This record gives sequence, C-alpha cells and structure tokens, in this order.
Amino acid sequence: MSTLLNNISFRNSVRGYVKVSDGSMIILRAAIVDVIPLQISSPFGVEFNVNFIVGISVHPSEGALNEVKDKPILEPGKQVNEGWIELEIDDKVSAYEEVIYKDAKIGEYLIRLEIEPIMASKNTQFKMRQEPLYTLRWTPKISWHKIGEKT
Repeated sequence: MSTLLNNISFRNSVRGYVKVSDGSMIILRAAIVDVIPLQISSPFGVEFNVNFIVGISVHPSEGALNEVKDKPILEPGKQVNEGWIELEIDDKVSAYEEVIYKDAKIGEYLIRLEIEPIMASKNTQFKMRQEPLYTLRWTPKISWHKIGEKT
C-alpha cells in the first residue's frame, strides 16, 4: 500500500483564472489524484492514465450579484437545465499541476496536467448562496517525459 502512496511527489501547482464578460473572476485549480502506467512501450515511452480533478471558485462582480439578489437558492441535488447565459472569456490563464512519478521498473517521469478554460456560462434564475451559478467548460492537456535514469 505504501508504494501506491509514495510513487508520486508534487512538484508544482499553479492556479489559473478566467475573467468573464460580466466582470466576474473565476479561479481554477487542477489536481492530479493518481497516475497509473498503462503500457510500457509506445511512441511516447510509457503511456499513463492520469486521474485528476478540477475545482473552481467564483468571485462575482457587483452587477452579477444584483442579477440574482431576489432569486431563489438552488436546492441541493437539483439540476438547472434552462436559463443559461453564455459569457465571453475576456482573459484567461490555464491552471496546471506537475508531479514526478517514480517506479523501479520504468524510472522517473515528469507528468504535467494543464486545464485550459474554453467556455463559460452562468444561470441567473437561481443563486448559489448569494451569487449566480457559474460553470466552465475546459479541456485537459496531459503530457509527460522521462527524467533521470531507471532506479
């Protein structure tokens, strides 16, 4: 069990952001949870399955807060299918995390997960706590390269 928990060391993690057309800012964080080698020989060396999660934190503008001040709070577990407004992305910086994966058989690899935000939307029919409900569409970019020698 300790081998499974000690095969990854965290090298670098940088939060990204999205500034959207309603003046709000969305902070973005990527986290690698686990790395599993799938295939030892490929055109890219080892092939990896990288398990990850992404989280966002919304910092709404004053105007966005005013849009939902009299709207009902979204009930837990309820989904919203109507009322979405697509927002333009005015500025963005991708979030990324890098880990070093170590294995006695295959060596050491630097693995990088980058999350690029590509679309943003909000719903003003309901609110989450006091702010509008925002969502992002993003694309993962996963790459790796061998570092060091086999151990």
